[in-house]
Amino acid sequence: MVVPMRSILVLVLLILVSLVLPASAVTITERPETIANGQPIFVTIRDLPANSSFSLLVQADCAVQPNSEFRFQMSQFVMPFALKKSSITATLSGTSTNRLEVMKESTIVTVSGKSRDGQFSTTKQYDITPGTYDYFRLSGTSLPTARSITAQLQVTGTTQGSKDSEISFVVEGLTSGTITIAALVDGRQALYKNIPIGGSDPSPAGSGLAAASIAAPPPEQWRTFTSADGMVSVTVSHAEPVGFLRVPAQDPGLGMRVLSGPYTLVPQDASFTPPGRIEFRIPAGVPSEGLVIASHDRETWTSLPSTIGNTTVTAPVTASGTFALLGPLPAPTLTTIPATPATTIPKTTRTPSPTPTPTTGAGVEPATLLLAAGAACAVAMRKRD
Repeated sequence: MVVPMRSILVLVLLILVSLVLPASAVTITERPETIANGQPIFVTIRDLPANSSFSLLVQADCAVQPNSEFRFQMSQFVMPFALKKSSITATLSGTSTNRLEVMKESTIVTVSGKSRDGQFSTTKQYDITPGTYDYFRLSGTSLPTARSITAQLQVTGTTQGSKDSEISFVVEGLTSGTITIAALVDGRQALYKNIPIGGSDPSPAGSGLAAASIAAPPPEQWRTFTSADGMVSVTVSHAEPVGFLRVPAQDPGLGMRVLSGPYTLVPQDASFTPPGRIEFRIPAGVPSEGLVIASHDRETWTSLPSTIGNTTVTAPVTASGTFALLGPLPAPTLTTIPATPATTIPKTTRTPSPTPTPTTGAGVEPATLLLAAGAACAVAMRKRD
């Protein structure tokens, strides 16, 4: 059978096109544009690569009364695929007490704790399995001076399952405020969206992921945005809000370690003109010598010109990216084993044993024998006389 040359050329062309053209990129969309308390949110995912690093962040910004109880809950949370080597991170600000609860069927995972300087963050290693979760709940008490709180939940892990799927959940506990959703796939932003609740937007300008409907400031008006855990902030002359998304840390090598972060600034396509400033708080108990802020792109760390203060480290920033605070590895601890002193063995002087006194007969003393001999001689002399 002879194959026409034209068919061979078409086949070769198709193979070359399949090799040259990249695979379709993942797309993640969200609906609806606004919601009310008790309504669902849908996150549609297309062409999600298997074994990719996936992070989903859901944040609520809302007004509260000082020293009052609050609750933000995502009910009937449908997770269509599994996340292996995964974790759940809850971060709250403007609070005094905090509680994270995850319920699926008859299993409940609970973590609670008190805030430090109005900030609370906890990470729980937890395998996310596909299925419907009864709820993810963040609750607690606001600070006596708080007028607003930020409640943030982030799930991170390696994907296993269908490449086309849909995450959905029902928002409960909020009558106004803003829900912000961000998603990263292999470190790249696939979704970033602000969703007003009830058509209003009372989010504070300094929250970690403030809503996009905040009025644009005049040129050169600097605004500061702070992560929900309070460890990093960015100050920019920029109309759009800037948020922070925790991502897995990569070993920087060269005798350095990650002390805080990494944090990805979202949206990832933002640029800052004039340059802004990123500031990391120095973790408690960490010496300030050798600290530096670095950016991370794929597998490369790049140190930024950093200024070390008493409690913070700052550096200029011109665009979104992934940033972390690095510090030197601690010097190895040398264990000194004290030298064992030489043991002096005292010289032993041998005491000679006393010479035993010889005995004659069965224990008869020599003096007794002499007396007996003398008496015998005296008797003999008398007989001669």
